[in-house]
Amino acid sequence: MTGVEKLKAFAKSPHHAWLGLLTLGAGVATMSGIGIIAGAAVYALGWIYLPDSRLFKNWLAARKQGDDGAKLREFLFQRRQIYDSLRTSTRTRYDSLAAEIESLQADFHRDPRLNPEIVRQRSERLSNLAWTYLRLLHTGEMLDRFVETEDPADLEAKIAAMEKDVAAIAPGSRAGLAESMQSRLTSLRSRLEKRRGAEESRELTASEQERIAELVKLFRADHLSNRDAGALSHEIDGAAVQLDRTNDWLRGLEFDTSPADVPEALAAAAPLKMGS
Repeated sequence: MTGVEKLKAFAKSPHHAWLGLLTLGAGVATMSGIGIIAGAAVYALGWIYLPDSRLFKNWLAARKQGDDGAKLREFLFQRRQIYDSLRTSTRTRYDSLAAEIESLQADFHRDPRLNPEIVRQRSERLSNLAWTYLRLLHTGEMLDRFVETEDPADLEAKIAAMEKDVAAIAPGSRAGLAESMQSRLTSLRSRLEKRRGAEESRELTASEQERIAELVKLFRADHLSNRDAGALSHEIDGAAVQLDRTNDWLRGLEFDTSPADVPEALAAAAPLKMGS
């Protein structure tokens, strides 16, 4: 927290309220110029020393912990809703990957070559990998449902028939009907374009799901076989950069209804397994 942020937090804190009451308020209560000046001086000193006091820092830490806890509970609720909306077979796929990641994280903690900071960084990266995987599973199912409801061959036939009907209307006649049919034609073309785009997105989503599953298996194999403790960290960091691009793509996809811009620390704080 910067100095300016700390002062802004202090201005909204109960400590500031009490400072004002006990200094400015007391000074005004004396009904004397000297009392008011003394109160204002003590109030100014309070602004200098209280924001750096242990009392205020402890209050800030407690408030941050409370805010973080509320954010985590909200994220867990939203994540659970996404998980529960999945088909049983898809939930099983997530559970399987989460179990693999948890097992790998446990291996990191038991590895004497790794210091706590490396273990923390790797574990956070892998937890975010699981969150991205869940988003991809959810988006994939949303795309599946849309693709299943739109038959491109049927849309193409309707567009061809509508184009023929619109062309049959003589120029300048039946303007209302022509406008209505042209509007329907635009809607059909838009649906067909969205259907084609959804098919492409579905293929990419499925590919990204498989890529994450293969990455976790690769990380385990490299961890067991590689004597260089830092090499795997570079691999995981490189995968994280690639997955940042995946998350950016998901963020712009209308079929992704999962929470966007979830901080990495927040996703990493959530237990991977959903439980019953």
